[in-house]
Amino acid sequence: MSEQNRSRLYAWLCDQTDEPLAEYVMSCLAPAPLSDLVTKDHLSAELSRFATKEEMQAGFDKLAAQREADRDETTAQREADRDALAAQRGADREALDHRLSRISIALPIEMAAALAAVVAITEWLRG
Repeated sequence: MSEQNRSRLYAWLCDQTDEPLAEYVMSCLAPAPLSDLVTKDHLSAELSRFATKEEMQAGFDKLAAQREADRDETTAQREADRDALAAQRGADREALDHRLSRISIALPIEMAAALAAVVAITEWLRG
């Protein structure tokens, strides 16, 4: 029923009866067209879209399990990264030790060669 029709009906009821009775009759009528009112079927359909308490708890449990699995995976990845870094440091240390040993061997030889060159240049300049 449109608002205009409701107003006309209310005016007619006021003419035919007293105002309190007209207001009572109008309050018994639906405030909107019946097609716009929500029915139990509509409510059931809408409520079925929402999860039950058990479904929500199952969802929370699933999220908690996923979080725990992610935490375990992250911990395992950190340990693997730590092990890889330790292995890389060991390899770097070995490479540095090898270079230092080559330098320690080469340095005295180069110093002796440099000293011999200084002696030779000194003798040449004296001579």
